[in-house]
Amino acid sequence: MHPCRESSAAVSGMAEHSLARFVPSTSHRWDRAKAAHLLNRAGFGGRPEEVDHVLRLGPEAAVEELLNYDRIPEEFPPPNFSDVRALFEEVARLRAGRAPEAERRQAFQAALRANVQKLQELRAWWLARMIQTRRPLQEKMVLFWHGFLVSGYPDARIAEFLYVQNELFRRMALGNFKALVLAISRDPAMLQYLDNDSNRKGRPNENYARELLELFTMGIGHYTEQDVREAARAFTGWTHRGYLPEFVFNPAWHDDGPKTFLGRTGNLDGTDIIDVIFEQPATARRLPTRLFEYFGYLRPEEHLVEEMADLFRRSAFEVRPLVRAILTSQAFYSPRAMRTQVKSPAQLVVGTARLLEIEPARAPQLLRAMDLMGQALFAPPNVGGWPQGERWITTSTILQRYNFSALVLTGGAPGIARRQRDLPPVPAAVMRLVEGARTASEVVDRLAGALVGGLDAGRRAALVRALGASDPQVPFDVGAPDSGMRLRSALHLLMSSAEYQLA
Repeated sequence: MHPCRESSAAVSGMAEHSLARFVPSTSHRWDRAKAAHLLNRAGFGGRPEEVDHVLRLGPEAAVEELLNYDRIPEEFPPPNFSDVRALFEEVARLRAGRAPEAERRQAFQAALRANVQKLQELRAWWLARMIQTRRPLQEKMVLFWHGFLVSGYPDARIAEFLYVQNELFRRMALGNFKALVLAISRDPAMLQYLDNDSNRKGRPNENYARELLELFTMGIGHYTEQDVREAARAFTGWTHRGYLPEFVFNPAWHDDGPKTFLGRTGNLDGTDIIDVIFEQPATARRLPTRLFEYFGYLRPEEHLVEEMADLFRRSAFEVRPLVRAILTSQAFYSPRAMRTQVKSPAQLVVGTARLLEIEPARAPQLLRAMDLMGQALFAPPNVGGWPQGERWITTSTILQRYNFSALVLTGGAPGIARRQRDLPPVPAAVMRLVEGARTASEVVDRLAGALVGGLDAGRRAALVRALGASDPQVPFDVGAPDSGMRLRSALHLLMSSAEYQLA
């Protein structure tokens, strides 16, 4: 549908769920709710001044600013892996020299302990980066790829390998999908995770070939078991250099015999397999569907998937045009998309930390909260990645989500009904949110507007009571000695609400 033909058709039918460009009109205004929606989905949310900035830019200019993040200088020095690498190299030296078993075991255990500690440093580094980044869409895409082209500890055993993969996703976040699939096929963490580092002629390991077809590209139903076996043979000899994060092709391990894969016969290697995969119609559908579910809503309409697949094919599998089309589409701003996505633990934790300007030094605490909510960075539950939608919410994780608000507001102290002097200061960002508010009603409006975009009358009344006010128009002095306690009480109630669990 032409983007200008919006009016009545857009309200009632297919246009609202179309990849056609969203054009603001009297019936579909560009407003604060849509600006906040864009920042929530293409990043981790926005502070009021960031929402104002996006509102002024308009939908298309705002998306271009998010997409063109390379223009923004940014540097986050990673953990130093040289110490752990030296310990693993010592293990290799002792094994090569056939040192006594006890000495080898002791060296290996020391390397493993240091590696686990380095993994924790790496997890905290990435979380702090997500909180501080000025390139939110780039980090949101890194998180997407980590949950789509899945590798993780402990099957990917070496922390440095996971860092190298994380940087690969960052470097190619909006690049060419075919090039990324080739790169991930040679990635040391992936080679370890799906056992392709032991895939050799005469003893082919099918794990990587199977997941490449089933999860990463085409999906079940578009290949046979024989195709899996032949693809596994083609990837024999693709491995890494010991404890170093370097790809190695070992010709002695490679099966160079003829293979038939999806109708193509020849002396195929892994690169040939990827070429054939990207000639299949199903490959153009799977990633667009997953990306739309990540940014928009689950189970997009068939015609929408076809529109995205057509665009993806025409752009030679470039990701940037696809993401641009999704983020500027009518479907992205439709009622089915707006405030309907259950926040992942990463979205909840990072978004809260950015909004309330929580110090990155608290990343270890925040990581623990994310782990308890079911999303441990660098350790997805399986090769299928993390849950989506309502599956994030269980009887266990919902309690952890409620506890998270207490962690943020009290610094880890149990409960919030404590003496004011026992608690850390109310985050400065909260005080700025309510600065200038004169009544309980105005305080509630400021807090609800920033955290959930607004509330119904019943919820607003509950927040007024949480502020200790009997009437919405009761004056509220943010400088009063007990104002911090009262603000915490209202924030705790707001952050524990169902509305705050949605983006």
